[in-house]
Amino acid sequence: MTPYAVMVTPKVGVALSYGALSETNSSLTLSASTDFGFTFKNGLNDRYVLSHDDLTMTMRLTGKSQSRNSLIPLAQSEVIDVLFARGCPYVTFRVDNAFPKIHSDFGIDTMVASVRSGHSNDEKTVDNITIRECAAYPACAAADLKGFCCPMSKEKGNIFHPCCSTPLATQGPAKVFNVKMKNGYYWRVYSSIETEWIWDQDQAITTEPITGIIRVALVPDASGLSSTAALIKTSKKNLTDSRLLDIHAAAYPTSANVRLEADRSKNVQFGYINFEWSVAYMGNNFLQGYEILPPLLMLALEHHTQTLVIDSTVGFFPAGSLDYRGGLKGPATAIIGSAWKMKEELTSIDWLPPNPITDPEKLDAIKKQLIIDTTRPAGETDKDAAWIAYDDWFQNPYWNGKEVGRLATLALIAENLGFEDRKITANNQLRAILDLWMTAKNGDPLVYDATYGGLSTSHGMDNHDLDFGFSFYNDHHFMLGYFLYAFAVAIKLDASFAATYRTEIFAFLYDVTNPGVGASLYEPGIDRAAFPRARHKDFYEGHSWASGIFFMGQGKAQESSSEAINCYYAAYLLALALGDIELADWNRILLAMEIRATRLYYHMPKSTLIYPKDFAANKVTGVLGALSVQSTTWFGPSTAFSHGIQILPVTPITELVWDPSFVLEDMKYLNKNLDRDSCDDTWLAFIECERAVVHPETAWQNLLAMGPTDTGTTKTALLYWVATRPSIVHKHDKETP
Repeated sequence: MTPYAVMVTPKVGVALSYGALSETNSSLTLSASTDFGFTFKNGLNDRYVLSHDDLTMTMRLTGKSQSRNSLIPLAQSEVIDVLFARGCPYVTFRVDNAFPKIHSDFGIDTMVASVRSGHSNDEKTVDNITIRECAAYPACAAADLKGFCCPMSKEKGNIFHPCCSTPLATQGPAKVFNVKMKNGYYWRVYSSIETEWIWDQDQAITTEPITGIIRVALVPDASGLSSTAALIKTSKKNLTDSRLLDIHAAAYPTSANVRLEADRSKNVQFGYINFEWSVAYMGNNFLQGYEILPPLLMLALEHHTQTLVIDSTVGFFPAGSLDYRGGLKGPATAIIGSAWKMKEELTSIDWLPPNPITDPEKLDAIKKQLIIDTTRPAGETDKDAAWIAYDDWFQNPYWNGKEVGRLATLALIAENLGFEDRKITANNQLRAILDLWMTAKNGDPLVYDATYGGLSTSHGMDNHDLDFGFSFYNDHHFMLGYFLYAFAVAIKLDASFAATYRTEIFAFLYDVTNPGVGASLYEPGIDRAAFPRARHKDFYEGHSWASGIFFMGQGKAQESSSEAINCYYAAYLLALALGDIELADWNRILLAMEIRATRLYYHMPKSTLIYPKDFAANKVTGVLGALSVQSTTWFGPSTAFSHGIQILPVTPITELVWDPSFVLEDMKYLNKNLDRDSCDDTWLAFIECERAVVHPETAWQNLLAMGPTDTGTTKTALLYWVATRPSIVHKHDKETP
């Protein structure tokens, strides 16, 4: 939950971690310690989700005297509702009749009430006291605000500030507090009412039960600084950030709506991703001197700022203000405004690559390979392709999905080349498998899981580790994406397929790319409410997560960016085949988001600001997680694996994923670092497809000499893709043998 990692447990309550970054040449990891903890004085009893949407979640915490099934009236119990919002520098707690407690894994260094009175003379006088003078009082210097809580003697003509008029162990009553933890992190704590806290190095607890809003935010530029010298150096910046946080603390998001829309009025079509937050306030006069209700303050990642429409609804701070780290996704940008509009250019690529094949020798080679790849073993007919739907090992949705995707590509290429008998053969084999799945006559039929609202394999209902974790929603968009592509091609070649299996088709589609609202003209028998909205898509992060509902210590993760991309590409083609333009645009926008996020967070050019230099030298990520990212894959450390898993399956949309300037860099890296002995041609073939972006002739010759390809593709498909690469002249570049 940018900028924090969040954990909620009975022992800790709400744990916020800004996360120290651990770096090696092959991995980056954010720590998940409790930098700032928030719970009840006597501990947390129960926790459950009250509400959620695409960008926010409200979780209810109850104290030891109350649970969700308790007979004690809610009005007599301790309750804290936590309002989590993606990209919010504050975390909001709605406290009801509770003694809140603050704690940290590292201990509390200081907690000091901050008196803010607009432009009072007191503040000016205190500001005139030098940091060096205040540093003589470590507890006060640690309070982080220049001169605040600096108990200078009145005999010297300076202010004895009111926040020091009580023992340091008791602070307040006040609405704003500075908390420094012993790991060097500074936090601002805001309350909608005057509160008083008793604190020591282990905890801070209010002196009486309170009912009101509490918000907490890390002060980014002061945090992590341990020395007085460092504190002095950054004091002015820290003061600025604290004041900016103060000004906007009163406005907090309570819910949000993500709305996608397309503009077809121009030749170049655009899609818009709208973030719209509902905002509440801590009061009209939360802090004296800040009487005007402030706009909402949120944080944007790089893919947001690249596409954000700049108009009167959003505002920015001067460069260098509120420099939060966006988790593992580089620096975050503070933005004010409760509505963001982001603009993406939508692809015009549909069934085939834009660049036709004009070389007759290449056409001839592809046709010869097409015959090989569509011919069944001796003695078999096209219907025998259905064996995979029954095989004990291969009958799961992943292997079957890759097989129907492979056959669909062959049928589409055959149609494009006017190779009618090969098109019929490939389509017959395709239908032999699909008809079994659509009628639940395959070896492991799909069933509907009413608990989580989605498809599950029959075998997986009893063992969620089977079928690559399909019944726990692992990799659904990867596996079902291949089926969606196969459905699209099947309908393109024979419209009766849609008429026969409309309900089944939409069950597959809505399991992974459900728009969540409205209705399609072609979806009888399917209720969109039966499936979650765009199950795997993270609308804030821009890309998808693959790991379903499995618990992962380092947060959700996704390995193959390219299989995610091809899911949304396939869903777009399927909507085109069905003639549903609105549904096609929805999926085109999801596709555009996934491609942009992939190019930013999976590809690492020299110019990247996302990752540290040593890690970025790996050029691509193998697995991208919420709290960790690594250059290797789940299944092995080979460079060919980490690259290949970000390329497969190769389809026309692959053209938009790999930027030629980045590929030039990457080829130089691969020519030097690729260990060809660590893998076989099934993986090296994908490297050649990447090479084809900048050196198509070299890639063509290399691919011709290679053996069998990955099960989800064919040599025909890879040769076809290489042959359709446009000619690009790269100055000062020569291919290294």
